[in-house]
Amino acid sequence: MVGRLKKNRRGAATVEMAIVLPLLLMLSLGAIRYGWLFLKAQQITNAARYGARIAIRTDATAAEVIAAIDALFDVTRANITGYTVKFFRTDIDAGTGAQILTEINDISAEVGVPITVEVTVPHENVDIVPVPFVTELEPENWNLGASATMTKEGF
Repeated sequence: MVGRLKKNRRGAATVEMAIVLPLLLMLSLGAIRYGWLFLKAQQITNAARYGARIAIRTDATAAEVIAAIDALFDVTRANITGYTVKFFRTDIDAGTGAQILTEINDISAEVGVPITVEVTVPHENVDIVPVPFVTELEPENWNLGASATMTKEGF
């Protein structure tokens, strides 16, 4: 009787592995992808902060901010391409007291005006590996992005 039970269990481990292995691989790839996207999100956030630090200087230009972000995203550092940088000026509505963001091209503003630098990267430019079944659930054109707001300096 014992020999018969052993004979019937011979291929059970192979079948179990065939069922469990794809799930483990998908879970592992998903964890790697999440970690990679989290790293890229941090790099994009740091670039937005650094761009805002440059933008609030008295004599700063938009070209200097973009050049600074380019330097952070070059091949030897973050290796991020295809991103967009936008600049916004924050004003306060006198009637409601609400903040109004206005997109600007020239970052020369009066002292004390909040300037926002926004960096957006399409996910295709930072995604390490598409994970089957997970990518099908995601929106079609999603982006990673960050913004930082700082007040214009000077005297």
